[in-house]
Amino acid sequence: MQQNPYSSQPAYAAPSRRPGVIPLTPLALGDLLGGSFAVIRRNAAAVVGTALIVSLIEILVSVLATTLMFDTVAGLLRMEDSGVDPFLEDSTAIQVFGELSGFVALTVAGALLAGLAGVVAQGVLAVVVLRSAAGLKTSLGQAWRLTGRQVWSLIGLGLIYMVAGFVLVLLFLAVIVGLVIAALNEDGTLAGVMGILLFVLTIASVVLGVWLYVKLLLAASASAVELRSPLKAMGRSWTLTRGHWWRTFGIILLVGIIVGVVSSIITTPLSMIGGVFAPFSEDATAEAMFEESRIWMLVSVIATSLVGSLATVYTACLVALLYTDYRIRQESFDLELAAAAEAAGLSDDARFSTVQDVQAAAGTDHLVPGRPPAGPADR
Repeated sequence: MQQNPYSSQPAYAAPSRRPGVIPLTPLALGDLLGGSFAVIRRNAAAVVGTALIVSLIEILVSVLATTLMFDTVAGLLRMEDSGVDPFLEDSTAIQVFGELSGFVALTVAGALLAGLAGVVAQGVLAVVVLRSAAGLKTSLGQAWRLTGRQVWSLIGLGLIYMVAGFVLVLLFLAVIVGLVIAALNEDGTLAGVMGILLFVLTIASVVLGVWLYVKLLLAASASAVELRSPLKAMGRSWTLTRGHWWRTFGIILLVGIIVGVVSSIITTPLSMIGGVFAPFSEDATAEAMFEESRIWMLVSVIATSLVGSLATVYTACLVALLYTDYRIRQESFDLELAAAAEAAGLSDDARFSTVQDVQAAAGTDHLVPGRPPAGPADR
């Protein structure tokens, strides 16, 4: 039987099994959902600040793309009003298609950058969550300093995901091109084969994509906390989720539905106001209504990005708690969290503790539970 590390203390002084945002036991669904909110509440600067960093990238690119789209449409409308066909002259048509291509490129770039930023944010917030589980508070600058050079590993992890997605897109494009060629050549046999391949590829990509997403869900947390390279972090996630696939899938699906509903409740009214009321302002010219639509579209893009970033960081906190939960279940990680709490003087429940500021004097400002002794974030 494993010895209680606190058995030398008197019974009345035995440390609480909940020094931070979660009980130091295998976590139930309520612990995961409530613990994620507790992390945000107790580390508001670190969590909300990280959300703003994530959203800022997406907002900048989205605003540029939206502005380019509206400028292109406005130019087309002005040409039509002056009686000029914008597609009659080759030079004008090339310019229009170039601007539209720029809009598409910026939109895709924004999505890719947002994806990379989301992976990095998940790693940074994993550090915050692990410290919160031990009762340690973390500032925004501290969270990023503790992540250290692992940011590059997290970016590498995100690039691996993007390359995999790019290969999948190429496969789809190859099948679609084959289907178009078969249709142009009126080759029924080839068209049938390509149609079957497209169907099989669609089903297989969805099933395999969901399975891999769950298996690799904890890779960013493992990379940031345990200072692992992208491939080793993916292997670590694979190991931790072994035997927990369906549980992980169910929790993430439930959280995705909840976050989606809440996000829609916030963003839908704004979209309705901008899409319905603004264009029908009384005594407004066509140009004025167009400009109103532009403003409301930009406001909607910014609001959607901000709400989406908050949803991303909440989900990231929950994923980090899942990582903590599986380490508790498989590695008795609760003992390490309890030791970190004791090092900070947080032996009582953090809700009733009177030593919340002792961590600065206790030398725990660089402590990340579960991290190897030496690493880029250590001094």
